[in-house]
Amino acid sequence: MKIRFLALTALTLAATGAAAEDRMNPADLRRVTKAREHLVPAVAKEFGAKARFVHLFGQGRGMLAGVVAEIPEQALGTDDVPLLAIVQYDEATGAVRVVDREFKYREARTVGPSVALLDGEGNLRLREANGRERLLAQGVGGDLFPTAKGDALVATLVMSADHKHETSVGIIDLKGRVKVLADGPGVDATPSISPDGTTVVFVSGRTSVASFYVTDVDGAEPKQLTNVGLENYMLFGGPPKGFVPPPVSSHHMEWVGADVLRYNAGGGEFWKLNVRTGEAFADVGGEK
Repeated sequence: MKIRFLALTALTLAATGAAAEDRMNPADLRRVTKAREHLVPAVAKEFGAKARFVHLFGQGRGMLAGVVAEIPEQALGTDDVPLLAIVQYDEATGAVRVVDREFKYREARTVGPSVALLDGEGNLRLREANGRERLLAQGVGGDLFPTAKGDALVATLVMSADHKHETSVGIIDLKGRVKVLADGPGVDATPSISPDGTTVVFVSGRTSVASFYVTDVDGAEPKQLTNVGLENYMLFGGPPKGFVPPPVSSHHMEWVGADVLRYNAGGGEFWKLNVRTGEAFADVGGEK
């Protein structure tokens, strides 16, 4: 599976260009600026002058940040993933603390009082509040998104005997049980789970255009929500009317209502998607 290195399009770095700033919701721009003010000096102090934070995982008190030892001089290939150390960042207070100093992780998310840590080999471990750590699952590709109750995560899974395609979407509970929810042709990835813990939204390229689909925790037949009827040749020369861009990652997706998902579409742009109706629109202005 080709792994996308999204550091340069992540929320943390999206505001570095003037063009991105022009498109960014003012509330998001303030959020990015505040995060940088606290994280940049803390990362330099804890990891050295060359270290940089390149990802934010989650929101609020449970937000985590991924740190690289230094930014590579040469652009990385799609199969090259710079592994991360992990710090916790509290948006409300600006407090920063180190979770793990080793540069060996691909992703991390808080799950209730615990932290889920995904290493470079696809091993997902759960570090509990008391410091104990245990293996939850293997063959995890990424895109971790925890339930609101903190009792499970949805994630992208890599090919195995249980799911035949390049990637699939699954749910992993805190006992390490893995259930495949969607496994269509090509790539199913970037899942998010609703606040009530029942609806799962993900992105699939099974129709040749990356589109949102919806299923549930029981693995109901996925329903296409966006870009219905579009094929990839229709995107030549620019996106056609009605095209809804996919998210850059699951780490910048948040539920702003029972049925409304807000996500980073890249380039400083955020969109909102109603997961019941499929209605989607750019969220570009005003206070939040």
